[in-house]
Amino acid sequence: MKPAVKLTAAVLLGISLTGIAQGQNKLSCVKDVAYGQEFLSKFPDAGSACQEVKVLQGEKWVRFNAQVKENENNRITVDFLNTEQKHTGNPMTFEYTPDATLTLENKNVKAASAVKKGDKVMVWVPESRFGLYAKPGPVSTQFRLVSDDSTKQR
Repeated sequence: MKPAVKLTAAVLLGISLTGIAQGQNKLSCVKDVAYGQEFLSKFPDAGSACQEVKVLQGEKWVRFNAQVKENENNRITVDFLNTEQKHTGNPMTFEYTPDATLTLENKNVKAASAVKKGDKVMVWVPESRFGLYAKPGPVSTQFRLVSDDSTKQR
């Protein structure tokens, strides 16, 4: 076999194996995450709203997208979006500290107090406990749930 043909075959094989390896690393929002009962009772649409799963320091973190409905007095109300970017109809209100930040869908980070109605934000929830965070990891600020519509009829 000619060297050019061998090189081409090796590159093509390497590309296909890289694709397989990357596919194996991607975690499923449904199969690879064990949502807690408390979390599911407040957010039954979690599986369909999950956008991605990351493992950071041995802990699984689930990313959700949400649209801001209201933001004032260190409280933000968001409506989560499903994978088709449609509202789940399950708005929740969270309280945050003045130094909290949020990541907008275009990856700009803003002070949570500067986020406006209609903005789309990315938020993270650790698999092991219920809580909303601006980013995955132990140094992230938690947004504490203060009210939700889980008790209302749909």
